[in-house]
Amino acid sequence: MEGLLGKIYSMPSVILLVIGMVLSVFLFYSLMKAAENGNLLMVILLAVAISIVAFVISKAIKFQKMKEFR
Repeated sequence: MEGLLGKIYSMPSVILLVIGMVLSVFLFYSLMKAAENGNLLMVILLAVAISIVAFVISKAIKFQKMKEFR
């Protein structure tokens, strides 16, 4: 794998989890601020962004675990 996803997939699992948690906390904080302001579009976009971060992190960890079994 080449490019950004290749670099993400090659990182250690602990670092991936820490990065994922930091990104999720920041995005969730931003989501709450947008909800306070009544900005529905930003709430929806930030919820999608949180889902994307979780998806990429889970796929990267799954890829690493599958690579260990080979």
